[in-house]
Amino acid sequence: MTLPQPGPAGDPVADLSALLGQLAGDPSDTAPPAATPATEPTEAEPVYRNVEAFVGDYLAHVVERRLASGPTSGVNWCPRWWAHPEAISRLYALWRAWETLRVSDPQTGTSIWWRDHLDPHLAALAAEYGPFSRCGPDKHTEPKPLPVEPAPSEVLAQFLDAGSS
Repeated sequence: MTLPQPGPAGDPVADLSALLGQLAGDPSDTAPPAATPATEPTEAEPVYRNVEAFVGDYLAHVVERRLASGPTSGVNWCPRWWAHPEAISRLYALWRAWETLRVSDPQTGTSIWWRDHLDPHLAALAAEYGPFSRCGPDKHTEPKPLPVEPAPSEVLAQFLDAGSS
């Protein structure tokens, strides 16, 4: 491909049009190619239809940990994970992160997911004081929410005032 030489009038628009025609593969076409309409990226279908399918069909099969059978013998896990609000929230976040990273970063997304998502969430779930701490592979203990007292109105007013300045 040769670059077009400026015409007698040295018209830069005509020169650019000729170059675009050559780049498009038609040296006789001096008009710039028509712009193609931008296509919206399509969202990939999730592999797992919901968090339950993700936990049961994927997570339970790829995570290999020795489960606790006593106070210090392994990782705490609850087969009724869905009965623990914190577990639902964390496992839902893990599922969404996994679905996103498998599409957005097919080369290293899985490694990032293990390091940045699964490892910290699983550690929190299975921790000595985590939501599964009183459960075991064959035992579920109902979760107890943190105690909360209603905040006094003067405290709430401070938060409202701070947000408006």
